[in-house]
Amino acid sequence: MPSRATLLGGSIVYALVVFLGTAAIGFVVLPAVGYATGLFAIRAEAEGVFSLLTLKAVPFLVGLSAAAALSFEWLLGLSRFRRVVAYLATTLATWLAGAAVAAVILG
Repeated sequence: MPSRATLLGGSIVYALVVFLGTAAIGFVVLPAVGYATGLFAIRAEAEGVFSLLTLKAVPFLVGLSAAAALSFEWLLGLSRFRRVVAYLATTLATWLAGAAVAAVILG
């Protein structure tokens, strides 16, 4: 069993990694997917829409990333493959929830 300091440090790092993952989704992945699928005719339009939505969602993404840190101790009991799957699912769900709240509240 890891020490309290290790759990606390790991939780903080995990929250930061989840937050950075949401930034990567909003600023890199979704604009590329939106443009590649033909959802947006102009690449700059795709980048602008998803970047603006991600920027509006930053306060919510920070809070949700901090909440994701609570699952760090549970993640330690999983295999590496399951940890990666859990991280990806958490990051995507965090971006979706943060962006939805930002879109509804902030317009």
